[in-house]
Amino acid sequence: MAIMGVHKARAVLWVRDHRGALSSTIAVLAVAAFWVVGAINGVEFLAEADSPMVMLTGLYIGLAAVAVSVIIATLALTDLARRYSRARSRS
Repeated sequence: MAIMGVHKARAVLWVRDHRGALSSTIAVLAVAAFWVVGAINGVEFLAEADSPMVMLTGLYIGLAAVAVSVIIATLALTDLARRYSRARSRS
């Protein structure tokens, strides 16, 4: 039981020490979850399309969502790399 408390305390300390990077970390995790869910459900949605127009609209919406997710992931990973490269160069 005491070991579980130590792990929770370490996680809380990590969050407290890296509060600025938390938003970028959450963004990367959200984009990864989006890609996993999209890979599973996207093909199913397009396979069940009733008309070509519904399929085309779905493809355009999917393309926009992928483009936005790539931009968000790039910005978040750049932010994380910038934060942690500065921390190492100071030491």
